[in-house]
Amino acid sequence: MSRFCYLFLSLCGIAFFLSPLPAACQTQGSLRPISLRAALNNPKISGQYQGILIFKKLVEERTGGRIVVEVIADGILGDEEQLAEGMQQGIVDFTIHSSAKYANSVPEMDIYSPPYTFKNWDHMKAVMNSPVNDKLVQIVMERRGDHFVGVYTEGLRNVFTRKEIHKLDDLKGLRLRTMTGPSELGAWRALGANPTPTGYLELYSALQSGSVDGAENTMTALIGMRFHEAAKYVLRTAHNYMAMPAILSGKFVKKLPKDLGEIVIQAAKDSAREQLDWAIEFDRNNEKILKEQYGVKITELSKADYEKALSICMSQHIENAKRIGMESEQKLIADLRKKY
Repeated sequence: MSRFCYLFLSLCGIAFFLSPLPAACQTQGSLRPISLRAALNNPKISGQYQGILIFKKLVEERTGGRIVVEVIADGILGDEEQLAEGMQQGIVDFTIHSSAKYANSVPEMDIYSPPYTFKNWDHMKAVMNSPVNDKLVQIVMERRGDHFVGVYTEGLRNVFTRKEIHKLDDLKGLRLRTMTGPSELGAWRALGANPTPTGYLELYSALQSGSVDGAENTMTALIGMRFHEAAKYVLRTAHNYMAMPAILSGKFVKKLPKDLGEIVIQAAKDSAREQLDWAIEFDRNNEKILKEQYGVKITELSKADYEKALSICMSQHIENAKRIGMESEQKLIADLRKKY
């Protein structure tokens, strides 16, 4: 055989060993780890981002580095709607949504969106372990082919304003930046506020200029986005114990060997449980910081006003459930409320 033939065969051999291996082969002693792309539109200061880091740690530890999680924050891959579409296209493998935004893809998820859906964190956790959540898991798989593995949170949402308010009637006519889903808009209008569309990244300047009178969000968001600099008053409405669906790509899982797929699914579920407890405590600590270091004044909503707001919003819950075909699930949520 000529020297040229030997050289040619040698180069072919080198090319073979340097070429990328299929995912199934890469897991058996691996030249290259499998990349899992986790993306979110929130910044690195958010509780969502910390939850993604928990997920990354669990996946990489449990797979012995065979899967590496690439975390992409700050909306680099788009907003929540774009991330949901990116998951269908195989661009995104794991992401977190607000329930109202994910409802654009799966309307039934809006069952978790209206103000005063949950009484407290224990009530919310009970719903997450109920047939309500089981149905949503099934719907997401049937409709999207993806795994709804649990919920993350950013904490408890309250109203914060440029000028001090004390009671429910003070919301009347207030230009309030709220979530924009139909269930939220309907509820805030019923409560007397004037929901004012404002981009989240434009909210700080809107508060400074007075184009909005206030907004509603968590203590974590107030401190993380520095909203407290323009709005130093909080009315503790405790209207939204945030349930944010964590979605794992079914397309990604299908590409994995069975053992790795099971590990990733379980890691995603475990990350949701860990993030939830972490974010609840983080939000509480941020409330202390806002009061003690930044002089934010927090006013408690009276029990009578709370009951009034709940009564107003319960009718919104029923109408919302009818709209999305989740009447029996809404009733179960209401029944579970009585236990907490």
